[in-house]
Amino acid sequence: MPGGVTLRRSSIAGEPRLELVDAISLADRLVAVGCFTEIIQWRKRLFVPTGDKAAAVLADVMRIIS
Repeated sequence: MPGGVTLRRSSIAGEPRLELVDAISLADRLVAVGCFTEIIQWRKRLFVPTGDKAAAVLADVMRIIS
Protein backbone atom coordinates (compact mmCIF):
# COMPACT_ATOMS: atom_id res chain seq x y z
CA MET A 1 0.00 0.00 0.00
CA PRO A 2 1.17 3.57 -0.50
CA GLY A 3 2.81 5.55 2.29
CA GLY A 4 4.81 2.59 3.59
CA VAL A 5 1.72 1.07 5.21
CA THR A 6 1.22 -2.68 4.83
CA LEU A 7 -2.14 -4.46 4.93
CA ARG A 8 -1.70 -7.89 6.44
CA ARG A 9 -4.01 -10.73 7.37
CA SER A 10 -3.54 -11.57 11.04
CA SER A 11 -5.11 -14.06 13.39
CA ILE A 12 -5.85 -12.60 16.81
CA ALA A 13 -7.40 -14.89 19.44
CA GLY A 14 -8.34 -17.30 16.65
CA GLU A 15 -10.21 -14.65 14.64
CA PRO A 16 -9.07 -13.39 11.22
CA ARG A 17 -8.23 -9.69 11.14
CA LEU A 18 -6.99 -7.15 8.61
CA GLU A 19 -4.07 -5.31 10.20
CA LEU A 20 -2.51 -2.05 9.07
CA VAL A 21 1.22 -2.25 9.81
CA ASP A 22 3.34 0.92 10.17
CA ALA A 23 0.23 3.12 10.30
CA ILE A 24 0.22 4.10 13.98
CA SER A 25 1.23 7.68 13.14
CA LEU A 26 -2.10 7.93 11.25
CA ALA A 27 -4.14 6.14 13.94
CA ASP A 28 -6.35 9.11 14.88
CA ARG A 29 -7.41 9.68 11.26
CA LEU A 30 -7.88 5.97 10.58
CA VAL A 31 -9.96 5.41 13.72
CA ALA A 32 -12.16 8.34 12.64
CA VAL A 33 -13.08 6.46 9.43
CA GLY A 34 -13.81 3.15 11.16
CA CYS A 35 -10.54 1.36 11.95
CA PHE A 36 -9.88 0.28 15.52
CA THR A 37 -6.86 -0.21 17.75
CA GLU A 38 -5.95 -2.84 20.30
CA ILE A 39 -3.03 -3.14 22.69
CA ILE A 40 -1.50 -6.60 22.19
CA GLN A 41 1.67 -7.53 24.08
CA TRP A 42 2.18 -3.87 25.07
CA ARG A 43 2.04 -2.71 21.43
CA LYS A 44 -0.73 -0.63 19.89
CA ARG A 45 -1.96 -2.30 16.70
CA LEU A 46 -4.39 -0.97 14.11
CA PHE A 47 -7.08 -3.03 12.39
CA VAL A 48 -9.69 -2.64 9.64
CA PRO A 49 -13.08 -4.08 10.55
CA THR A 50 -14.18 -7.15 8.63
CA GLY A 51 -17.66 -7.83 7.34
CA ASP A 52 -20.06 -5.40 5.71
CA LYS A 53 -18.07 -2.25 6.58
CA ALA A 54 -14.68 -3.47 5.35
CA ALA A 55 -14.90 -2.21 1.76
CA ALA A 56 -16.03 1.28 2.72
CA VAL A 57 -13.41 1.59 5.47
CA LEU A 58 -10.64 0.33 3.14
CA ALA A 59 -11.63 2.95 0.55
CA ASP A 60 -11.28 5.66 3.21
CA VAL A 61 -7.96 4.18 4.36
CA MET A 62 -6.61 4.36 0.79
CA ARG A 63 -7.58 8.05 0.56
CA ILE A 64 -5.79 8.80 3.84
CA ILE A 65 -2.53 7.00 3.12
CA SER A 66 -2.09 7.98 -0.52
